[in-house]
Amino acid sequence: MPSTSITRRSLFGMVSTAAVAGAMPSLFAPQPAHAQLANANPFTNTQDLFTSLARGFSFQNFMMDAYASGSTIRLSQSYSDAALQATGFTYDNAVAIHAYLSRGQQDDLARAKTLGLGLLHAQATNFPVADGRFAQAYFVNAPDSSGAFITPAAFPFFFYGSSVGDQAWAGMALAQLYRRTRDKQYLTGALLVANWIVTNTYNTQGPGGYSYGTIIDQFNQSQPSPNGKSTEGNLDTYAFFTMLHTLTDGGSANNGMTWAALAQHAIQFVFAMFNSQGPFFYTGTLPDQITINPSPIPEDCQTWSYLAFLDTRSRGTIDWALANLQTTDTASSPNSNLTGSQTVSGLTFSDVSLTSPANDPHAVWLEGTAHTAAALTARVLRGGEPLPALLTDISKAVQLLKDIEHAQQILGVGQTAGGKVIPSGLGVVASSSVLDTGFGFTYGPSLHIGATGWYLIAGFAANPFQLGYRVIG
Repeated sequence: MPSTSITRRSLFGMVSTAAVAGAMPSLFAPQPAHAQLANANPFTNTQDLFTSLARGFSFQNFMMDAYASGSTIRLSQSYSDAALQATGFTYDNAVAIHAYLSRGQQDDLARAKTLGLGLLHAQATNFPVADGRFAQAYFVNAPDSSGAFITPAAFPFFFYGSSVGDQAWAGMALAQLYRRTRDKQYLTGALLVANWIVTNTYNTQGPGGYSYGTIIDQFNQSQPSPNGKSTEGNLDTYAFFTMLHTLTDGGSANNGMTWAALAQHAIQFVFAMFNSQGPFFYTGTLPDQITINPSPIPEDCQTWSYLAFLDTRSRGTIDWALANLQTTDTASSPNSNLTGSQTVSGLTFSDVSLTSPANDPHAVWLEGTAHTAAALTARVLRGGEPLPALLTDISKAVQLLKDIEHAQQILGVGQTAGGKVIPSGLGVVASSSVLDTGFGFTYGPSLHIGATGWYLIAGFAANPFQLGYRVIG
């Protein structure tokens, strides 16, 4: 079968025609005064937040139950039907697990465990190679021979490739499940994919780090990806291996290197991609694995770096994203999908997204908007800044959550999953209009479990890059 160059973010043709997190019950033990600041609610009506987040979880449940329910092993469909049919992306399902664990109610935990078992089944049966890796995506609308609703995402997509970022996200979800449940099968799966990353992507060229991953060629053979190394993928790998260092009590990979040393190999690469004058992180290297790729500059590298490191070196990248990637989409924007008086504000995908001639240069990426809210909240909870700076951060995080809540209310009406109409006002669309990422693919206004999942994560002040979702050391 032909391989695909589409990454986990690539959604060609995906065009379908609320308050502060501190209002939620505390997720953590009592914290110092600077952390308690995040529990202050500047709004008089907190019901909007509770209602909006509860509706977001209802959307996640709807998508997860589109074809099967209960304890049936399965993965969730990622987007509404018109986007990519019954495709469930590995990354999106990892985000859904993190969202369920962030709230952690009894049904949330049961659903997170079921999706975790779905990841383990996908790993054990992965086509065409089952060696610990995950494919980019799977079809989730029909059972395989064992009854699990997970089959290869073949024609017309062939989502068989395995990027290091997707592997690390699946691994982080399994690691968090193991920490919560102490069910060793989740740790076993996490270690399998971690060793796959080390065996197949450990790279010593230039600034080191981990290469992009693998593709599947027309003969169903695994080959190294021709893409350059990814800053985002190395951020993910650092966080994942740091979790394994803790969960294995300082253990080692199959090659004898400790997980701590392997995590440092990733962070070494990430900071080689740092532009201190921005400050921002470049997206990674060119295909030669050495030369920095100067454009585009994406949002996720900026906010995820702070969520992963929680350090002074990366804290300014959040401000770079806010200063350079914020936008407002209106019906009068070029090529906008909005109508009438609709407006949506937030962040876009990259700096190049803002200059797109073919799509809407003001399209808002709702997932990235949630990333930024989560990073700002993490910066508040981390503390160590003057009170005015903390107040500014939490105020901006609140506004971004309100922007997403507004989009949740007005967009995605009438879309379906598994042929069933999704009730209005539950999920969050990927982007307000068709958005050019600058990387050769687009997002569109289809309801999305990844965007909704990140909204829920941010709404619960959680941090999926930290074991146990704590944002304070």
